[in-house]
Amino acid sequence: MEVNRDASGWVIRIPEIEAVAHARRRDAVSAAARECIAARTGIPIGYIAVIAKD
Repeated sequence: MEVNRDASGWVIRIPEIEAVAHARRRDAVSAAARECIAARTGIPIGYIAVIAKD
């Protein structure tokens, strides 16, 4: 997962599933990424952990 700041908040790129998510606040980035992954893959959100790349 790659996280970058933009004018409206944070852009979250998830290259493993070719997806992009958005979050308004930095503390919402992990939740937004997990929700996106769950929606795209069908994996229950409780089984998903995310780690941001530097």
